[in-house]
Amino acid sequence: MMLIEHEARVGLPRMWEHPTRTHTRRGGVVASMVGGYTAILLIRQPSGVENSIRRQCASLNEAEKWLDEQMGDSE
Repeated sequence: MMLIEHEARVGLPRMWEHPTRTHTRRGGVVASMVGGYTAILLIRQPSGVENSIRRQCASLNEAEKWLDEQMGDSE
């Protein structure tokens, strides 16, 4: 899977969107200010509330692989 890079904005860290989405899950990656990357998985509950799970990763590939695994666990 290939992450989709967002256009860089001044003052914000680099961001990527995970292209695979499900009805209840979507994710992305943000470059961490202290080095490495933060993978973010957003999970929508039946009530409409959206919870997030964050994972610190050493590389962009590790973050992408983790999101791929989480998307495979959905529904």
